[in-house]
Amino acid sequence: MEQIGKWMKDEAGLPCFEYTGRLPYVDTEDKGKKIKLPEDPWFILGNYRMTLFSHVSGEYELISGQRSWMRLNKGDDKASGNNHAGITIDGIEHRLTGDDSLSFSGNSRKIHGCGFAFFEYIVDGVQVTRNISVKPSQSVKDGASAFLLTVCIKNGSKEDKEIRYFEQIGVNPVEIHEMWTAKETTKTYMFKDSTGSIKMVFKSDDPLLYGNREDLSAFDGYPPVVFMRTLSKDVMIRGCEDELTAEKTDILKPGQEVGWQILVGFSWNEIDLVCKEMKTPACVDSPISAYADEWKKVLPDFHDEDDEELSRELIWHAYTLEAMATYSEYYEETKIPQGIIYDYFWGQHASARDNLQHALPLIYYNQPLAKSVLKYMLKRTTPFGEIRLIEYGFGYAANEQYFTSDQQLYFFLLLSEYLRVTEDYAFLDEEICPYPFKEMMGIKVYRLVEKCFLFLRDTIGVGEHGLVRLLNSDWNDAVYYIIDAPYNNVFGQGESHMNTAMAIAILQKLSTQLKKHESESLASLCKSMDLYRTRLLEAFVSDMGDRNYPRRMYFDGKAYGEDNMFLEPQGFTLQIKELSIERKKGLYREMKERLYAGERIGAREQQAPEFEDDGFDKGSRENGGFWWALNGPVIIGVADFDRDEAWQLLKRMTLKNLSREYPQYWSSYWSSADTLESSLIPGEGCTDQSDDFWREPVFCAHPHAWILYCYYRLKEV
Repeated sequence: MEQIGKWMKDEAGLPCFEYTGRLPYVDTEDKGKKIKLPEDPWFILGNYRMTLFSHVSGEYELISGQRSWMRLNKGDDKASGNNHAGITIDGIEHRLTGDDSLSFSGNSRKIHGCGFAFFEYIVDGVQVTRNISVKPSQSVKDGASAFLLTVCIKNGSKEDKEIRYFEQIGVNPVEIHEMWTAKETTKTYMFKDSTGSIKMVFKSDDPLLYGNREDLSAFDGYPPVVFMRTLSKDVMIRGCEDELTAEKTDILKPGQEVGWQILVGFSWNEIDLVCKEMKTPACVDSPISAYADEWKKVLPDFHDEDDEELSRELIWHAYTLEAMATYSEYYEETKIPQGIIYDYFWGQHASARDNLQHALPLIYYNQPLAKSVLKYMLKRTTPFGEIRLIEYGFGYAANEQYFTSDQQLYFFLLLSEYLRVTEDYAFLDEEICPYPFKEMMGIKVYRLVEKCFLFLRDTIGVGEHGLVRLLNSDWNDAVYYIIDAPYNNVFGQGESHMNTAMAIAILQKLSTQLKKHESESLASLCKSMDLYRTRLLEAFVSDMGDRNYPRRMYFDGKAYGEDNMFLEPQGFTLQIKELSIERKKGLYREMKERLYAGERIGAREQQAPEFEDDGFDKGSRENGGFWWALNGPVIIGVADFDRDEAWQLLKRMTLKNLSREYPQYWSSYWSSADTLESSLIPGEGCTDQSDDFWREPVFCAHPHAWILYCYYRLKEV
């Protein structure tokens, strides 16, 4: 079976991956059906102020999430960019990027690593290297929103070569979420100046569609300026109304080599400052970032890990989280997006539970960023404790059609772990302005924690069995779609065993940490929290009875999970301290028989998928697929009674194992989706194979965050 590529280390000792597979990428499942994966694989470069998707073909997508999620060089397809590079040698033009280019031939190398993308081409005796380098952020609020492009050309022939090289970027800023909700009232005007920059101004006939630049709004009418700046002499920058081009001509003698650099990026009003922050490193003609030394300083090194492959993978996970992290201009904090569908495909800063999960490993090696994620989420929380699920436009937070019941629980999970590891109890006394943040009065963090607890206890509430209510969904958003029920009747009646197990396990940990603050102000909260947890524990244990595993939920008059085991509540059930070790071992035995049987990466979401829906095949996504976000809590729970088994579970869901089990999929190697098809369905081990999402950017923070977090947790056991 053909391998997609190989892992290496760059000259700084950081991990990088050389793609050696075919372009366009094409593969088939066991039954001969074509696999649905993007044909031009994605890698991510970035810092807190910029996201850059670099494709194996040499094309790239320049994205900003600082305000609204926006593609600045959008191409013809929804998830695509628009850039070109080429070289003319003695009058003959050769394309270096995109379809029909040298990137598709055997005379090219394509390597992506920590903060760089490297391309090498050999044509007519001339060697060309393109190196795209991104500088890491040094603090939670900084980052240069530009990349450094270094081009080196060497004449390896015995004759003079007349060359003309060009790099071009199309400028077409489009809010990603607007691709799904077109506004006919919008008009666009293009402007360019003589210094190599293009500004787009959005205007509308509707005077209230775009407010002032600082106004909270569902739409963002203030795109940044896209620019090119040369750092080398004899490089000409020119522009027309919708593209910028850098060009250099030369006559190279045999053996002669030339190198030059440009900056490509965006800024609202500080282009010179962005360029100054990038500095001017030496030309790099090898696969390494021009800012490799700075990347080494911000990434953990895992030098104590004996398994070299695992150590390399862990560094890569930490790098990917850094590259995905995104600063919010409205909230003035940085968080790590879910990626894949929500952010990069739908253009939503979503969802709250995802942002909170992704910060879990940061508490061990980047505590300022973990704290910024907490503050970002508190600023998105209303004064009465509701955590808004989704944000889009400029700081506009809403629930959309969802009224989920678990956001506070994920907040409590991150907060309890942050306090446990950092012992930063003073954070509880800091003041935060809640949503809508601007012009709001500051509230102490512990008071906002209290408001979130009261929202969980009283607004979400419990059902007739004493379990935390489901509302329209807990972790499993698909409940909203895949069960045909009269929603006005069942919305307030459903109960979630997952929510209940989470609350029992997490509130015990949070209460323990809050008590360490030794503040009278927190005494009432801790007492109320303990009483609530006790009631939930009694109801949960009573509902479980002498069963070996808890049910999944009560919904539409039915108890789901009576005989068909669901994974959702099991990981947190294993973390309930009052359950005996023997009972936990019995539960885990049931899981191995029912959910792990036949699976190569980890437990699937359902033993026997039972939902009937055209959009959710049995064995896929929330109808029986594999999820890192559900398997991670299981590992934490198993570690309480069998550390060795927990390590084996962690190693099973690493990218190392994924690429060994499914080497034919490029999504097995350097990142993945939030979910994979289980053994019950064709396309096992690949990303969702439905017709809806297969063109999406296959980059999700879930696998990176959960693998990294579980590793740190197991090291503590």
